[in-house]
Amino acid sequence: MLSPCTALYVVLVAVLSVYSSHARAAPKTFTLNLAYSLQSPDGFQMNMMVANNVLEYPIVVNAGDDVEVTVINNLNVSTSMHWHGLFQKGTPWMDGAAMVSQCPILPGATRVYKFNVGSNVGTFWWHAHYQSQYINGLRGPFIINDPKDPYLRSYDEDLTLTLTDFYHNSSEWLLKNVYFTADNVDALEPLPESGLIGGVGQYNCSVTQANNPNCKNDNPLKTVTIVPGKRYRIRLINMAAHARFIFSIDGHNLTVIESDGVYTVPTVTNQIVIHSAQRYSFILTANAKTTNYWIRAMITDVWYGVSTGLNGLNMDTRGILNYQGAATTVVPTTQPDNYNNTLNLYTLGELNGLTSSDLPASPLDYYLQLYFNFQYGPPFYNSSTGSISIDSNDIQNFHGSQYVMQKEGRESPLLPLLLQNNSVQLPSTVNAITVKNNEWVYFSIQNADSMEHPFHLHGHTMVILGYGNLKHQNPPVNATYARRDTIQVPPCVGGKGGGDSGCIKGFVNVAIKFDNPGVWPFHCHIEWHMTAGLQMTFVNGGDATNALPTALGADALAMFDSCPNPFAPASSSSVSPSVTRTSVVRSSSTTAKSSTAASTIKSTTTTTTKKITTINTSSKRTSTSTTKNRVTTTSKSNTTTATAKKTTSVHGGSPSGYCDTYGAEVCYRGDLYLCYYWTGFSLSWDVWYTGC
Repeated sequence: MLSPCTALYVVLVAVLSVYSSHARAAPKTFTLNLAYSLQSPDGFQMNMMVANNVLEYPIVVNAGDDVEVTVINNLNVSTSMHWHGLFQKGTPWMDGAAMVSQCPILPGATRVYKFNVGSNVGTFWWHAHYQSQYINGLRGPFIINDPKDPYLRSYDEDLTLTLTDFYHNSSEWLLKNVYFTADNVDALEPLPESGLIGGVGQYNCSVTQANNPNCKNDNPLKTVTIVPGKRYRIRLINMAAHARFIFSIDGHNLTVIESDGVYTVPTVTNQIVIHSAQRYSFILTANAKTTNYWIRAMITDVWYGVSTGLNGLNMDTRGILNYQGAATTVVPTTQPDNYNNTLNLYTLGELNGLTSSDLPASPLDYYLQLYFNFQYGPPFYNSSTGSISIDSNDIQNFHGSQYVMQKEGRESPLLPLLLQNNSVQLPSTVNAITVKNNEWVYFSIQNADSMEHPFHLHGHTMVILGYGNLKHQNPPVNATYARRDTIQVPPCVGGKGGGDSGCIKGFVNVAIKFDNPGVWPFHCHIEWHMTAGLQMTFVNGGDATNALPTALGADALAMFDSCPNPFAPASSSSVSPSVTRTSVVRSSSTTAKSSTAASTIKSTTTTTTKKITTINTSSKRTSTSTTKNRVTTTSKSNTTTATAKKTTSVHGGSPSGYCDTYGAEVCYRGDLYLCYYWTGFSLSWDVWYTGC
């Protein structure tokens, strides 16, 4: 029999246990103080956009945490922050895609992102999602530790290692002076000057900067020190604008246990191909000889064999794995392994994941079938463009449609339109497809370009069903499917001269369960291609069991406070402002598409009929040569603060004051006078005057 004291203790423990299970822990708070800072990640000093005066500021939280990130914008441009890979269930307004789920954060303003990490665990990252600004330095790891990690006892230490390409000019300068120019007739992407591992790399200043005192050769490389006998979980994140890396460590195997925040079947490899926005965790055992080893991250494929002398880029990016006890000053002499065991990301099965018996038996059994074809290339005023076409047996059709982002200061972001009317017809310029909540969609992504394209889906993951060229190559029947949020589509192969003409399309087939109401971008994560318009939008208005809110609190409404009244006027009472759904009438200022691109979006609340849709994205490269010499960029500017020069049209140009009002520029091209302004994903043109 328990003593009175012991009995009281048991009761108190029980009460406290019940209380703690219901009490919510205080949120994890972080501040990202955004400002310009002189940085020299590869030895070349330039003015960059950074958070808290450092490159790649890390955010680390635990499973289930509430998170508050205060973003203070001390830049002279608007911005936004995206939490790449986080589902944002219940808080779609915190996703961070500017003019989709929020209004940009104006210069001098502060915005607080509040969300729960939900079911997400593993390796993610944060980055600016406006005007390609993450290229300038606004990016960093976002790690969610998991106390229930099934591999927790398989490693002793947890490290993060980032990969990126580095440009010696700002994204704004590159877009306006290199990418979107009449001279770039083949829509060639800007070429970086170096690759970085862990935020550092080396640039050969003698190539283009021999007389520049702000460029230093032999910049120290990233050194990772490990203790012999220990096991390390290394989280690998590709935060590049464009570069695909082939990653390896001389003399060591890598046991992959995670991809894009999803635990995988443990898979031993000695080489990982990792594209922009993708992440992997692998376990490395320090069981080799005590010395120094090369960490290798070879940039491949995306610039088609560009000479290492062009622009100073050395595609052989390196770091150092240092065994404790070996001198850190000794340069490794190790040689690369015989890479006969490259990781196959398409068949990297999820640990305890879905099998064929968990999914519809065939494409015809899915609620919606989408077939997505794309190419990439010039043609509007010789500016780089991507455009999408969708054919279906319902009215969700459009052709040759380039994504154009809603305009800051002129139009509403997309999410408020849906919040006010969950069957809204979004502007045709955002390539919207409506999906039914909690239904599976079959999505075949086909590639007619001779390079890989990594596509990312916000708010969800994709189950990889098959891949290859023309025919399916499904994993074995008893295997689990791979699942991730960013997947590269194999290139088109066998074309004439190694180019696109007559090639056999690459493809990836995926299954997506749309169980997260909101407005979710799907786009190529080569930043230049997203800027050119390779993007579409999935719209989920929810249902009775999983509805979007009919009223928003102050935290959510604050995400739209810099927009021109995206909602009905808020109440002036002391209660938190809210918004009630009303019908939406689109402004006539919405950018028009060609007649072949016009579309209407059918509400999924009106039908349960299964749909078959074909998507054809078209924007063609004109070059078919085997080696495509990419545009060099080292030249005129090394700052991130370039401002468009204002010019005046001698024939009237735009309506008086229009360009000044919207921060645009009047330019003359041929016989057209145009006013152009940033859309965030592309430069958009309004024609105000034709002829002379």
